[in-house]
Amino acid sequence: MSARQATKKKTTPVPWGKWLAGLLLLIPGFFATLVLARHLGRFQFVTPVQLAFVTGAGVYLVIHLLLWKPVFIHVMGHELTHAFWAVMLGGRIKSLLVSKEGGQVTLSKTNFFIALAPYFFPLYTFILLPIYFIAAPKFHPVLAFFIGMSLAFHVALTLFSLRDRQSDIKQVGAFFSLSFVYVMNLIVIALVLSVISPEVITLGSFFFESWQLFASFILWAYDWMAVWLNT
Repeated sequence: MSARQATKKKTTPVPWGKWLAGLLLLIPGFFATLVLARHLGRFQFVTPVQLAFVTGAGVYLVIHLLLWKPVFIHVMGHELTHAFWAVMLGGRIKSLLVSKEGGQVTLSKTNFFIALAPYFFPLYTFILLPIYFIAAPKFHPVLAFFIGMSLAFHVALTLFSLRDRQSDIKQVGAFFSLSFVYVMNLIVIALVLSVISPEVITLGSFFFESWQLFASFILWAYDWMAVWLNT
């Protein structure tokens, strides 16, 4: 599964720059993980929407682990996500190929964001979210079920696909790609939860609390360095 640029022009990667960027991403990623885990601890599973969301995620995981891995549907979503973000960022689709063995989309332009988008942007979930927004509240549990199912589908099959050496990951750089994808998935999960269960988490509180922890760490590191240099 890959996004390929139509032009033959290639750029020379800067490995040390990507490694440094990957390392720097892991720091806020660590604190964002703590914040998300803290908010998930408030998930009481008492409202119909929360129960439906968790049930949907659980149903998919059972299907994935015991019955069937819908790889073709995942590949289709993967390539369509490449195409979607390329068009959103001003590119054009040259060709699109999807099969059980894999897929490839040829684009007029690409960058690291377009290349990595399928690994953090759950296309099917984001198709359902606008419907959830406009639907009557009585339909929210049903939609939450499928949102939970689609999000679990994204996470499980993304992890499954990463077992192989994905050309997108290799092209951008494995360490930077995995760090970036991890942080972006945290943001996406927080966003989805803020839509279906704002009483548990909001996107604003997620960013604010993550920033607070990160800023506290920076101040601690600065004070520690100052003491160390003065000894």
